[in-house]
Amino acid sequence: MGYTGRILVARTVTSPAGSPAVAAAVLHEREFGAGWWSVQLDGDAPGALEGLVTATGAPVLSAFVLDSDCADVEGLTPSGVNWRTYLHPHTAESYGAPALDQSEEEITRQALAWSAEAGLAAERGALRDVFEATNVFAEDTLDELLGALGVPGLAGPDAAKDAG
Repeated sequence: MGYTGRILVARTVTSPAGSPAVAAAVLHEREFGAGWWSVQLDGDAPGALEGLVTATGAPVLSAFVLDSDCADVEGLTPSGVNWRTYLHPHTAESYGAPALDQSEEEITRQALAWSAEAGLAAERGALRDVFEATNVFAEDTLDELLGALGVPGLAGPDAAKDAG
């Protein structure tokens, strides 16, 4: 049995776990560097994405992970850049996830804009690799996505291949 719940990733002075926007029990928090944090919640926190964007004034990424099999990921920025994708999309489809509103190219374009607004340097090719990745755990694919978006302390999918 895998993890089911929401993971939030934001740049803040301290862990977003203490933010009123995160109205759920925190199972784990992680600091990546340069002010970037993630919090893994026990369950969901409706409205947390929007709440953290408002509280931090910075881009935030949210991923709802289902049994560690797939993740529904959404990025949002203060200027309104908004994108959504599934990690392990075929598995998400088998769980009954609805079709996405944006094409893969539009999702990639918006993810690049999200990264730029966050002051990061995303890699288009690495993003596409992540969108097609089929790791055992969706959480590993999420880490690869964060690396592809340029979040400090994480590397995109090619780094794992290079390290092996």
